[in-house]
Amino acid sequence: MSLIIRIFDLLERLKIMQTVAILGSLFFWNNIKEHFAVFPHVQFIHFPYTHPEQCVDFIEEAASQSDIVLFAGSIPYYYCYEKIKASSIQATYLPFDELTLALSLLSLHHHERVELSELSIDLPKMSSFYQVMKEAGIASTDVHVKDYALVHEKPEKIANLNMADYVQYHKELYESGKTKLALTSLHAVFIELEQLGIPAKYMVESKQTFTAAVTRALDAYHHKLLASSQVAVVSIHCQENLLHLHPVFQSKLETLSARLHAKVMPAQQEPYLIISTRGVIEKLEPSYLRSLKEQYEQQFGTIFRVGVGYGYSLHEAEAHSSQALFFTTKYSETSTIMCLVDEQNRLHGPLFENNNKVALSSNNRHILEIAEKVKMSAKNINVMKQFMLVTNNRPFSAAELADYMNLSRRSAERIINRLIEQNYFTLAGEEHPYHQGRPRKLYKATTKWEI
Repeated sequence: MSLIIRIFDLLERLKIMQTVAILGSLFFWNNIKEHFAVFPHVQFIHFPYTHPEQCVDFIEEAASQSDIVLFAGSIPYYYCYEKIKASSIQATYLPFDELTLALSLLSLHHHERVELSELSIDLPKMSSFYQVMKEAGIASTDVHVKDYALVHEKPEKIANLNMADYVQYHKELYESGKTKLALTSLHAVFIELEQLGIPAKYMVESKQTFTAAVTRALDAYHHKLLASSQVAVVSIHCQENLLHLHPVFQSKLETLSARLHAKVMPAQQEPYLIISTRGVIEKLEPSYLRSLKEQYEQQFGTIFRVGVGYGYSLHEAEAHSSQALFFTTKYSETSTIMCLVDEQNRLHGPLFENNNKVALSSNNRHILEIAEKVKMSAKNINVMKQFMLVTNNRPFSAAELADYMNLSRRSAERIINRLIEQNYFTLAGEEHPYHQGRPRKLYKATTKWEI
C-alpha cells in the first residue's frame, strides 16, 4: 500500500511547483525574467554574482533550495563542475547557440549600423560564428573573433580562463582603430569594457533558447523522479547455512532496512528479500556498502551473493533481482558478489569491481540478427555474450555453457550446433580428462559472432 501511495505522491509532484535556481548576473536576470510566464508551475529564484567564479561559493546553497540549478552560461557551470558531479546536483546551463549569435548580429546591424569587420567578438566556439556566416551566405574575411573552446573540450582547464585576456583583446582592437564595438558573450567582460568606456554589447538573450533549456531541464528532472520511484528488490543469499543464526540475521536486516526506509520480507528460507526504491538504493555510497559487506562477513563468518533488481512493479523488480542473484554465481566463490539487473533488463556487475553492463534483452541489430537465424531469444544471445566475456573467449565445452546458462547439457549442445550451422561457432578441438572417460569437444566463437 505504501508503494502505491508513493507513486501517487510522485504524480502529484510532477504537477505542482518546481523551483529553478538561476545563477547569473543581475543583468542576465533582468533580461530573462519576462520569459518566466511560459512556465506557470515553476518558481525562479536568483543567486546573483558579479564574476562567474563566485558561483563556487553558493552552488550548494542554491541546490538545497531548488529542484534544478540553471547557470547563465557554460563558464559559471564549469567553475562549479566538480561540485556538481560530486554532489549529483541537477544542474544545466543556458547554451550559446547559432540563434543567439544571429539575433545579436542582426540587432547590432539594425540599431548600431556597425559593419561586421568593425566588430570584435568573443564566443564559446569560433566554429559557431563561421557556420552562421556560411549558412547566411556572408563573407567572413577580416573578422575579429576570439573563443574559449578549450574550456568546453576540457572542463578542467577552466582555471586557465582569464577574463582579463578577453578584455585586453577587445580593448587593443578598439584603441588601435580596427573596431568600433565589442560583442561579448562574457558578462564580466561586458561590465569591464563599459567601465573602460569601450563601446560594448552583450549577446541577445533569446526567448527560444531560454525556454528550450528550461524545458529540457524540467524533462530531465521529471525523468529522474520517475526513475527514483522504481521498485527495488534486493535478494541476499548466504554461502554458508545460517539456519541456526536466522533470527539474528533477520533482525540485522530489519535494522538496516529501517535505516534505509525499506522493508524486509518475512522468510524462512533463502534468499532474504528487501523491498525498497531505486532512489534509496542509488543514494547509498559505495564505501558504505563495502563497510556493511565487511561487517556482515566478519559477524556471520561467511560470504554473500546479492542480486538487486529494478522495475516498475514489484513483480518485475523481483524477477530482475532473481536474475541478478543467478549471475552472481558466475563470478568469484571466495568473496561477496553483487550484481544488478535494471528496468531495461540490463545486467550490471559485479558492482564495485567493474562496471560491466550486459543487456539481457536487446534491440541491437546484430544480436537480433543472430537470434533470428538460430531461432533463439535475444535474451539468451546476450547471456551467451556475457559468457564469452567471463571466459575471455577461450575454447569452452557444452557442459560449461550449460552450467552458465542453467540449462541441460543436451539443450546447450543444441544451441551450439545451431550456431555452428550459421558459422558463429566453430569446433576448436577436444579436452581429454585426466581420468578415464570420453574426450569433450571444445568450441570457440568465430569473428562472425563479434557483438
